[in-house]
Amino acid sequence: MSQIAPVITQKESYRSMEWRYSMVGNRDLRIDFMRGIALVMMVVAHTEVMSIFNIFTWERFGLTTGAEGFVILSGFMLGMLNRVRLQKAVLLTISWGLYLRAWKIYRVNIIIILSFLLLGHFPFINVFEVTHFTDRYAGTTWALYPVTPQIKETWFNIVLYLQIGPHQTQILGLYIFLLLLSPLFLGMLQQGKVYWLLGLSLLVYGCWQRWPVRVTPSEFEFAFPLLAWQFIFVLGMSCGWYKEELLSFARTPPGKVAVAALVMVALILGFVAQNHTNPFMPPALLLHVIPPAEFNAFYHTWAAKNGLGPIRVLNDISLMVAIYLLLTWCWQPLYRLAGWFLIPLGQHSLYTFILHVYVVLAVSQFVTFDLWRQDWVVNTLIHAVALGVLWLMAKYNVAARWIPN
Repeated sequence: MSQIAPVITQKESYRSMEWRYSMVGNRDLRIDFMRGIALVMMVVAHTEVMSIFNIFTWERFGLTTGAEGFVILSGFMLGMLNRVRLQKAVLLTISWGLYLRAWKIYRVNIIIILSFLLLGHFPFINVFEVTHFTDRYAGTTWALYPVTPQIKETWFNIVLYLQIGPHQTQILGLYIFLLLLSPLFLGMLQQGKVYWLLGLSLLVYGCWQRWPVRVTPSEFEFAFPLLAWQFIFVLGMSCGWYKEELLSFARTPPGKVAVAALVMVALILGFVAQNHTNPFMPPALLLHVIPPAEFNAFYHTWAAKNGLGPIRVLNDISLMVAIYLLLTWCWQPLYRLAGWFLIPLGQHSLYTFILHVYVVLAVSQFVTFDLWRQDWVVNTLIHAVALGVLWLMAKYNVAARWIPN
């Protein structure tokens, strides 16, 4: 037995190394994999039918959604890529590129708004699901476009200031403003003032939690208030800028303790999330350890989505660290399982996000959005087809010449 044990250990060690992520080129496919997960979560959430996909994406592994992942990982990529670019170009040049990108996404946002105004004039196209927001919990609906005649000047202003538009793409408005602020963030990172940047960002976030105000007239402020959501974007950008330093720190004894602590937090909050009071989720799939009243009080006070409660921010960071660690250790089996699908979506995340609202519109022509109707087979097929169409378009770069990524 003593001679067999070392052989088993070597085999296990070899298998562990065989499964681990090995960098090919400069692109970190683990980040693309995670961005793909965030895209799937958002597409499933916006195609409002209840399917097997919801069981795995609807705040099931923590008190977090795809929207936070989209913002954090967008900031991460900007920080990581622009640190390299700033070694070859000055900040003014990089800033001009960011402003041009913001301008391009702004124009796309305008086109999205106007396209649904135009489509609404065709009697055979039902644009209700993209021109209205329905609170499925309360059963109330709000119009996101004017329902009474407006003068030309009013139309000009509400479109120009992004005061109307589909709720499925509101986060684009937030992203535009974050891009406009990015040169300031990058300038502070370039000067080594990361603690000043994080401190000021945290101060703004804390002030918003105490005195919530809207600093822009745009519609996205209702769902993604800029002063709150800028914090996770700055966190993501700072982590992307110092990616190599953070990875090196994670290999040290204190770093291993920090990573273990974050993984533990992710597991604890994952357990808490299983006690969710989501009425659309089958009760058999939920735990009932935490009383509903206590969970709701905790959730809406400390982990609210729109206000981005502090526990939600902690959950976002800890869960991303845990997933990144899992992808590092078990890359090969996870890549074979889902990487072929998620990575193309992640590498075309903005492109896919822009297109998904039109896929949602197409689905709504044939299916009534109803989270109470738990027709699992049909609804799962609907989500699979919607995601499959987006994957094919991303895979083959359909209309990529006109749609930014």
